[in-house]
Amino acid sequence: MFTKAAKRNYFIMMTAAAIAAYIVICTLGQNIHKEKTIQKQEAAAVSEVPVYCTVRESGGKLAVYRRDSSVPFMTLDVRTAMLSDYDREQFAQGVDLYSEDELKKLIEDFAD
Repeated sequence: MFTKAAKRNYFIMMTAAAIAAYIVICTLGQNIHKEKTIQKQEAAAVSEVPVYCTVRESGGKLAVYRRDSSVPFMTLDVRTAMLSDYDREQFAQGVDLYSEDELKKLIEDFAD
């Protein structure tokens, strides 16, 4: 039969082993979560769609600029003075569009 001291030592060792196993499992879980987060960030960076064009205010009207060009390739017959304050502010900063379809939708939305 086990003595009281042997039983106590046995339970201390089992508790220590359980705590160590818990710490190892938690650490592994955190590392897996960190790796998944890094993979998601890398995937998002790779799948980032390039800017098709930017729409900005120019001379009181909306102008469409290709990527990094400083010369508009299209001017829309939309007077910025007629837009809401929010829209004027957005177009003053420049609105990036990522496809020709987005450009067509914007033209459709702001056409007279």
